Amino acid sequence: MSQQANEIKNDDEYLDQGNEIVLDKKLMRQSWLRMLWVQASFNYQRMQSSGFLYAMLPALQRIHKNKHDLSLSLRLHNEFFNTSPWLVSFMQGVILAMEKGKQPIETIRTFKVAAMGPLGGIGDAMCQLTMLPITASIAASLALDKVYIAPLIFLVLFNMVRFSIWVPLFNYGYKLGLNALSTLKQQSEAFSRGATILGLMVVGALTASFVRVQLDVKIPLGETALSLQEGLLDKIMPNILPLVVVACCYQLIMHGLSPVKIMLGMIAGSIIFHYAGIL
Repeated sequence: MSQQANEIKNDDEYLDQGNEIVLDKKLMRQSWLRMLWVQASFNYQRMQSSGFLYAMLPALQRIHKNKHDLSLSLRLHNEFFNTSPWLVSFMQGVILAMEKGKQPIETIRTFKVAAMGPLGGIGDAMCQLTMLPITASIAASLALDKVYIAPLIFLVLFNMVRFSIWVPLFNYGYKLGLNALSTLKQQSEAFSRGATILGLMVVGALTASFVRVQLDVKIPLGETALSLQEGLLDKIMPNILPLVVVACCYQLIMHGLSPVKIMLGMIAGSIIFHYAGIL
């Protein structure tokens, strides 16, 4: 009975703190190869979490011999996750080092939340705006010159660049994570706080940049009419309505409502409010 109570009490930390497990080259190679399928089970509820967990699974099973610890780790890495498929190997390396060092669950979670946004932005810019257009334009030029293997050349060039980044980033992330473990243990609270602040800043910037809510409500004032949004709400705080929408969605998710149901509700609500002349 006391052991069960201890396990429940320590759900933020692994019970087995031994870190003598060795992750050999074969296992590490299997891990980063599996990460190539990180988007194979992409969905709008947890994004890349299933693919990320699939890639991490062999190493997690080697690290956590305690079933309770393995269960905690599997639940952690099946939470919402989304970042650049190009740079995800760096995060994987760091997280494997943190798992091997038996860092607290919340420390690992905080790193994931804080890092996936910035890495996603950098990786998408690197891939979608740089390497993809360059390699595709080379292949397209060859195709216009009737080089029939141009599509194959595109795939070879694109993946040569990808793997030249993919594997070194994985190894660098793992070594960086191992070297940072002693510092993390001493400064885990400060690290968690700093990473949380960074994550909130990224979420705030994305909210202001990508969430759009435009009220079409006007309050009659004699011979003129006051726009409720431009004349009042935006004067109080610019982009206050997107902030309210995101905060409401967050509260609904925290109360256990599925993100898919929230999105469907937002679509239905937007249509209704639009035809009602509110949005």
